[in-house]
Amino acid sequence: MTYPYPQLNRPSFHWGRQRSTEPKVSDWIETFEGQDEIDFQAVDVTVLGVPLSRSSISASGASETPLAMRQLWKSFNPYHIEYDTDLTSLSVLDLGDVKQHVTDISLSHQYIKEAMISMRKYHPHTLPIMLVPIMLGGDHSITAMLVKGWKASHPEQRIGILQFDTHFDLRSLEDNGPSNGTPIRNLIESGTIEGKNVWNIGLHGFYNSKSLKEYADTHKVNYVTLLQARKTGISNTVEKALDDLAKKVDAIYLTVDMDVLDIAYAPGVPAGTTGGMRTDELFEAIYIAGSHPLVQAMDIVCLDPLRDKLGMTIKAGVHVFLNFLTGFANRK
Repeated sequence: MTYPYPQLNRPSFHWGRQRSTEPKVSDWIETFEGQDEIDFQAVDVTVLGVPLSRSSISASGASETPLAMRQLWKSFNPYHIEYDTDLTSLSVLDLGDVKQHVTDISLSHQYIKEAMISMRKYHPHTLPIMLVPIMLGGDHSITAMLVKGWKASHPEQRIGILQFDTHFDLRSLEDNGPSNGTPIRNLIESGTIEGKNVWNIGLHGFYNSKSLKEYADTHKVNYVTLLQARKTGISNTVEKALDDLAKKVDAIYLTVDMDVLDIAYAPGVPAGTTGGMRTDELFEAIYIAGSHPLVQAMDIVCLDPLRDKLGMTIKAGVHVFLNFLTGFANRK
């Protein structure tokens, strides 16, 4: 077996860890150095880069996200003052990046699915609730492949999806193929998940066709527009979605499309829109999701460092990542 699975490359970037009484995130997150043996029983969270964006409908540099997020780790402390939570109580390991083919998207998707299978295969002694994988995308097409990989590893499990997104991502596979516009439909039509086990929060404005809404209704996809979520309260909406999923599924996969944010807060996304979430709303939602014991994996997708302004969107992405870990650290 090559590093540490055949589908992975070493991290595209890693900081030299400094021993300090005041560590930064870059000092706290460990990097897999290719050791022959590593005690995964001591690891709480694994981080995996998925640098694919050739499958994006909009021109996208989302493949640069894992690198950009790692480079910003030095700008954050592993302590969340609002929740008085020291994240260094968690053991977090950066496994590196999934290998990608230069031109063959299907092969790249295969590598992504197999990477998830390998993560589950080589850590059979570690309970899924203890080993939470976090994937740094990449465009939203990676979600379908990662969830398929999870399902292949745990065929007995019913998987639920909690999705924060401006879009349904239910476009036709005939017209769009396995792109960033089709991951949820891909999962439904492949039989990997059931529509009733999907909750989408954040839809707004003029960015979805009526036909996609009708498809969602036909397949009993649960969705809450941003207007509805604000009237009900973001926290109440997320808690309702999690409570409903917990009654029906064995594991919940959290997918965060950064285009759920208003373009004023996230200029660095391929399909930025007006009227989206504020960062504080998203951070609150992700903390709640991270706190739930059935949320066993997450991804952060559709973040484009090449069009970002002053690092606004990348910083928001790192904050989402750390807010999830804060929720995870505070699980009861």
